Amino acid sequence: MPSQIAPVITTQPAAARLHQNGEMAARTILGQWKGPALADACVAALQLGMLNAGNLLAYHRCRHLLEVNLDLHKVNEDRWPEVLSVFHHGRDTIITRNEVWSRYVPKPANDNDRFQVTWFDDVNKSPAKEEIVKGVIGAGEFSLWVAKPGTAKSVLLCDIGCHIAAGLNWHGRNVKQGLVVFFAAERKGLTERRIAAWRKTHSATGIPFAVVGGKLDLTSGLIDAKALALAIKGLEEKSGLPCRMVILDTVTRTFGSGDQNSSKDMQRFIQSADELTRATGSHVAAIHHSGWAGDRGKGAVDLDGAVDVSYGVSVVGKGPAKVFKLECTGANDGDEGDITSFRLDSVELGRDADGNVTTAPVVVQVDAVPCKTDGSNLRSSGAKALDSLKLAIQQHSQCAPDGSPGFVDGAPTVNRDEWREQFYADARAKEPELKDATLRSRFNRAIEELVHKEEAVETVGDRFWPVASVA
Repeated sequence: MPSQIAPVITTQPAAARLHQNGEMAARTILGQWKGPALADACVAALQLGMLNAGNLLAYHRCRHLLEVNLDLHKVNEDRWPEVLSVFHHGRDTIITRNEVWSRYVPKPANDNDRFQVTWFDDVNKSPAKEEIVKGVIGAGEFSLWVAKPGTAKSVLLCDIGCHIAAGLNWHGRNVKQGLVVFFAAERKGLTERRIAAWRKTHSATGIPFAVVGGKLDLTSGLIDAKALALAIKGLEEKSGLPCRMVILDTVTRTFGSGDQNSSKDMQRFIQSADELTRATGSHVAAIHHSGWAGDRGKGAVDLDGAVDVSYGVSVVGKGPAKVFKLECTGANDGDEGDITSFRLDSVELGRDADGNVTTAPVVVQVDAVPCKTDGSNLRSSGAKALDSLKLAIQQHSQCAPDGSPGFVDGAPTVNRDEWREQFYADARAKEPELKDATLRSRFNRAIEELVHKEEAVETVGDRFWPVASVA
């Protein structure tokens, strides 16, 4: 908005170029300010503060622009102290000039550095999937942890995160050590007590695990995601280790003023999560509440389709006999099923002057579930596809003429399309919003598993049937 920017004062050539860059960045920021809402004013104030922190624009210039636009957008003048406070918060941000410039001035559409290209012949040269916790946490992925309130979701993620930070195997699974950032948007003090209980239980000190609190709005734009990513970079420098995992507790408390039932707002949240993954290279785990039915997370289904893997926690028993079960409920390139079972033990942290005890829970594994490598604990896509094959045979079976090469005499078979349609129908009965691409990937992986690895299904041409021992 040129009308919002006061005339530029002529300076020396180098300084003039720097000042011109700052003015251009200011135009980008002010051009996104659309109305009188306090939230919009605070976003602009924070960004203008960052311009000053990055030495792209002088303090008095930034403040003048803020005052002018506050009046222009008819923001209640009583809100000025709050807006000014946010502006100074932006000025306190540790940020370089190049980071500010790249953030607020988008690259041109023909800048091919924005895209990553892998040629056909180079695909097989790509490294295997990197895992942070074997079979559970993949590097650079986005996961969703959904369950009813009171099912120890946050305690469990604290436990997983501490094991990653300490480089300790988690429930029999190898981990890759690194920095873990737990963003406690709700009950930061409680999260810290849980970490203290873990530290006391495991006699650990000096591990790269950080609890971060404060306001985080992941639906009003990318600014907060970028600010958090920048803070994480600073934590990486202090710890000397790369960030492996960022935990968001919870989706609701980091959703800002957005409507979780709105597809548009949920897409904004997803974009912010993607920005965190892109900027840090870490795994982003979002903790989310389910409805009381417990079948899926609250809000628009866009989130279910955007994550790489989703987990659920269920509870059996009451009181001291209560046991929690972690289950993988959906995965793009992995198997689903039970992961582990655990209980919570109470750890005493201290007593006040009246003798009242402060405690916090820690996770203790029970009835250890074997790791995925032996295949005994998982309800994989292959097992589900085998069930679908049997159902398809009940409806569409045909037998090849006796003596047909490759076929078993009298064995009922179905073609690939009939099997696939049954598999899709069975999967969507439990997860109605599954996309075709996800189902296609699962089905193709199941065929590979059943035919070539497990040898549980035989095939000739386009016909399939289970071997006699599993039929």
